[in-house]
Amino acid sequence: AGLIRPITLWPYPYKTVLEAAEQASVKAFLTVEMSMGQMVDDVKLALSCSKPVHFFGRTGGVVPKPSEILEEIKKIGGAR
Repeated sequence: AGLIRPITLWPYPYKTVLEAAEQASVKAFLTVEMSMGQMVDDVKLALSCSKPVHFFGRTGGVVPKPSEILEEIKKIGGAR
């Protein structure tokens, strides 16, 4: 698993996301947000939908726990 943590969303770091996707080991993306998934479309646009993009998020100020994110990564990757 890798991590892209944008410092700013304007302008959106399309080039950074695309460069990450070009790595041979990248099979999918997971956006982890404290929102309803507003960044999913931006990631899909950056990738021209060339890789699957999944969403994991919480609202109401509830910060996802690292263990919850890891479980989501395992689920996406097919791990049990």
